[in-house]
Amino acid sequence: MSNPSAPRRVVLSLLAALAALAGGGQLAGAEVRKGDRAADFVQVVDGAGRRVSLKSFRDRVVVLTFGASWCEPCKRELPAMEKLARRYEQRSARVVFLAVNIDNEVAKGRKFMQQAGLRAVRAIYDTQKSTVETYDPPKMPSTFIIRGGVVRHVHAGFSAGDEAALGAAIDGQLRSL
Repeated sequence: MSNPSAPRRVVLSLLAALAALAGGGQLAGAEVRKGDRAADFVQVVDGAGRRVSLKSFRDRVVVLTFGASWCEPCKRELPAMEKLARRYEQRSARVVFLAVNIDNEVAKGRKFMQQAGLRAVRAIYDTQKSTVETYDPPKMPSTFIIRGGVVRHVHAGFSAGDEAALGAAIDGQLRSL
């Protein structure tokens, strides 16, 4: 005996998949890769509670990294990113560094970001986990280099010396601006 609701479920599943693709370009849980359109932020705020939009940095190379206080490699990555960001800042390069903290406890995330001594890297917070779910970083930390609304480079994890490879990737994108 066939199930009369089976075709309806298939149609509903297809409609849900199409709606997800139309809404953000990807199905939930699909890792963002090089060449993908960079999704704008949904519930991301800065330290003062103001919403932050990826669209506002359209004319720059965006270095977007995801991390948290419980992530040991993140603790090493942030100071390296800060040094890198300061170098680009001194050159007046059109690059913005955004560090998205995904800690569940906002106070813990803020403390972590403050302890990192960020000045050139802009600390932002994804307390609703909407942006981290959209980007689905392959590891913590993960860094996405975005130019013109497209992900141009993805770097998963962090080890000493990775900042040189990230700098080379950023330089390549600056030449394309």
